[in-house]
Formats: sequence, structure tokens, C-alpha cells
Amino acid sequence: MRLVGFQVQMYRCVMDTTWIPVTPLTVLVGKNESGKTAVLKALHKLNPFHPEPYHLREWPRGHRGTRSPDQVVCTAELELSATEEADLLNLLGASGPLKRLKVTRDYRGTLAVVFPTPVLAAAVPQSAHDYVVSHLPTFVYLDEYGIFRGHAILNQVQQRRDEGTLTDEDRTFLTILDEAGLDLDRETQAAAAASKEDRQYDLSDAAATLTGKLADHWTSRRYELDFRVDGFEFFTFVKSDRDRALTRLEERSRGFQWFFSFDLMLMHETRGRLKECVILLDEPGLHLHPQAQRDLLERLAGYAETNTLIYTTHLPFMVDLKRPEGIRVIGESDAGSVVSEDLGKGEPEAKAVLQAALGLRGRLGHPVADRNLVVAGADDAWFLTALSNLMIRSGLAGLPADVMIGAAGSPSEVTALAAFLAGQNAQVVALYDSDAAGHAAKDALVNDWLVRYRGGKAAALSVGPAMKVMGRDVSIEDLFPEDFYLKHVLEVYKQPLAGAGVTAITLPAGNQLVERVEAFFHGAGVGFNRGAVARRLCEEINRMRSSDHLPTSSKPKVEALIA
Repeated sequence: MRLVGFQVQMYRCVMDTTWIPVTPLTVLVGKNESGKTAVLKALHKLNPFHPEPYHLREWPRGHRGTRSPDQVVCTAELELSATEEADLLNLLGASGPLKRLKVTRDYRGTLAVVFPTPVLAAAVPQSAHDYVVSHLPTFVYLDEYGIFRGHAILNQVQQRRDEGTLTDEDRTFLTILDEAGLDLDRETQAAAAASKEDRQYDLSDAAATLTGKLADHWTSRRYELDFRVDGFEFFTFVKSDRDRALTRLEERSRGFQWFFSFDLMLMHETRGRLKECVILLDEPGLHLHPQAQRDLLERLAGYAETNTLIYTTHLPFMVDLKRPEGIRVIGESDAGSVVSEDLGKGEPEAKAVLQAALGLRGRLGHPVADRNLVVAGADDAWFLTALSNLMIRSGLAGLPADVMIGAAGSPSEVTALAAFLAGQNAQVVALYDSDAAGHAAKDALVNDWLVRYRGGKAAALSVGPAMKVMGRDVSIEDLFPEDFYLKHVLEVYKQPLAGAGVTAITLPAGNQLVERVEAFFHGAGVGFNRGAVARRLCEEINRMRSSDHLPTSSKPKVEALIA
């Protein structure tokens, strides 16, 4: 069974989260004390590893008059595998399909199974109920992330294991041994053996094994593990590609120790105790620097391939913009904490996290107007401004005076900036080139972001259809005929081209005019800056008194684009 959604009601600061769809990797974004922990704990208690019942003292404060042990705290919807569907239909004596079902748990502790009405309108048979309960995923809540220690006295750890008195440090040390392919009993016995050379060779191979498992988990720098022993004493050392000196694991930075410990624990447990569990992580990565937080995101995505994983954060670098379908915002309302897919419904603090995650904190700088037009390059903004003013001088419609044109920097950044502005409930139009990069970025805005700003005032346009040019790649320079554009290219690059022995420009075949010019310049060994040509062209447009002075083929395209 796979968790696909849940709802929490009347628990701590939560009156009703409303329905929360779940993806394999879901993040709840919100400020501290917004109710993130309460949501995770309520879900955790639906089916925890160890019994942890709901208590009526967890009823929301100020509502004691409505306390009831029959109140459902958590409702979860689960998707069935083909085998589970067949087994349950057989137990129910019903015909399918049966793709999903719901389970609930109330304050009394009663776990109820709710089948879809078309499948089962009567009471649930006990055999079917028991089958569902036995196949429910276990929910694991983690908020304390222990730091692994790489030093141990082998015979003492062995003794505590045999006596059943292992400490948390012992357990983490045994995890290191297990992932490295080492056995505690064998290593303890080897401590008294005569051949130290064979022992160290085996340890070196084990360290290389574990290093290989973790090699792709750090991108900021590369690390190698090294195991050393002195009798019964076992040491774990770490060295980096920047500093080859051996450093004991316990002496590395707190951030490194945290990442190493957390990553190794999840890698180990998701194949064992946590296999196929729903993992709930409360504020992971607090002690990591931004690049390490990005590394952690990639690791979480990897673990989410086999385990549904839900985590909370108030850190911008812990929001994965490559997976916007998994972002949920949590905020406070008069009715308590509420979780939403609609990214525009978050509190200012949650929006600030998304703003920073979108890379805009340092840029807002870019003013937020009520009406915004977002383009990729500054040259796009120059062209649109100059052409709009020309239309107005000609007595035609230009861009409204209250529209703010913003240059984001690239197609993907157009998507980021437009998504942020939509989240501020501003009116925004994102304009993309009609090429592969533009189409991909536009699709990301429409399919991944705008659907999450319900009721938003946002739109995405491609420049080709906007200027009535179809069937080929188009950028804003394609407003102009080739000879008109090349005249300005020659004005800007006359000397560099002459120095390269170029007497005439003959463009290769292709789609976008500017790409064909770039290809010619590359072949001639001359650098080309489209912005320099755009500035020269805009200077001429600004001198025009009427749009009638535009090339004949340009005028209808410009009017269509600006309209």
C-alpha cells in the first residue's frame, strides 16, 4: 500500500488541515510554530512502529467542550498494489476495480477501514479489515538525528550486545560496520590475531566499500573513509580531496557529522527496519550549509524512490524546485493550521521561504507591480519598451503604463520569477522564446506552478504565436527582416569583422535569426553579443516618429505582439 493523501482534524493546533495530497517526496513549508510538527505527529500515530496512542489532552486548546473520544484524528488514503486489490476483492466477495481505500483512527484508538461505496456498501468483513491492517505501511517519525561515532572498543561493544544493553552510540557504530561489510565478532576475534597486515588490508577494503556507497552523496567536495585499529580500539577517519590529512569522524564539522550520520542511517534502515515505511522527517538539515542542504535534497529524493517521505522545513534551500508537485504550504488561520497545495495561500513567512528558494531574495531589487511582464533577457525588455512607445507615438495601442517589464535572465528564471509573482497575487504574463528551452520552461510554469496558485492572475505566452509566426523557432529578433537586422549588426561589428577578413555576412540556414547570426560569427572567430545589437536597434526605433517607419513585414508582427 502506498500513501497518496491524508487529513488531520482536531489535534493540538490543528482544527482541520483539509485534504493533503502526498507525492513520493512531499515537503510542508511553513514558519516555526505553524503546526508542521503537529501534522507529522498526527499522521505518525495512525500506525506507528511502537504503540503511541492519541490522548484527549492533545485536543485543541479552547475547545474542551467539544472533546470526544470518537473524533477521527487522521484519515489516510492508500493506493493498493495489484496483488492487494485481488486479495481484498476475494475477501470482500466483490467485483473491482478497487484501487484505493481509506483508513481512519480516532482518539479512542479505533482503526477503521473505509472501502469505496461502489465496492462495498455494507459493513467491512473482519477478514478484510485484518488484511488491510496487516498491510498498512508503518509510519516512522524522526526529529532527533543522532550523530554517529566512529570510535569504539570492540570487545566492550560485543559484551553490551550480548547482554542486551547496547547504547545509541553502539547501534550507530554497528551500522557503520554493517554498511562497510564488517562483522563485530570477526573484528573482535581479529584483535587478538597475529597478522596485523591481513587485518588492516581487510579494513582498507571495507573502508573503500563504504566510500564507494557514499561517493555520489557529496558534491561540495569528495571524501574518503579510512578504518584503523589498535588492538580492540576501532577508529574511523575521514579525509577530503582538499585536505588529505586524516581526521577522526568525531572531529569533523557538526554539519559533516550530521550529514554522514543521517545519510548512513537512512541508507541502512530503508533496506531493513524502515523498508517500505512512510518516513516523516521534522526539520532535517538544520546544521548544514546551503550546498549540503541541496545534497540532502538529492538524497531524500533517492530514498523516496522506495519509501514515501514527508518532511517539514522553513529553510529555502530545503525546498526542491525541481519537484514543485510535492510542495505544500502550511499556515495559521482562525480555524487553526491549514495545509494547502495552493502556494498563494501561505503566510508571509512561508511565502518568504518560497521566494528565497526561487532565488529571488537578493533580486527583489526587481519591483513587484500589480501588473508584470516577465521576459528572459534585458534585450527582450529593451525591444518591448521601445516598440510599445513607438506604437503609442503612432496613435496605436501600446503596453499599459502600469505594466512593469522584468528581465529574469533565462527561460528557467522567467518561470521562477513568474511563479513568485503569481504567489504574491500579482497579475503576471511570462513571455518565452518559441524554442526548445522556452517551451520546456513555459510547460514547467503552466503544469508545475500555475496549477498550484488557484485563482491566480497569471499567463504564459510564446513569442512566436504572439507575433503570429507559427511552425518554427522564434525569438524577439525575428520581428525584423534579415537585411534590416544585419544592417545594425554591421554597424556594431564593422571593425571586428574587418579584422577577421569578413567582407560580407552570409547566414547559414536555420530558424531563429539571432542563432543564425551567432553561428556565422562563431565560424568567423568573432564574438557576438546580441544585446549590443539590440541597443543599437532600439536607438533607431526610439528615433522613429511612427510605426510606418518600421520595415513593412515588421509592423503587423509588432502590432500583434504588443496588442
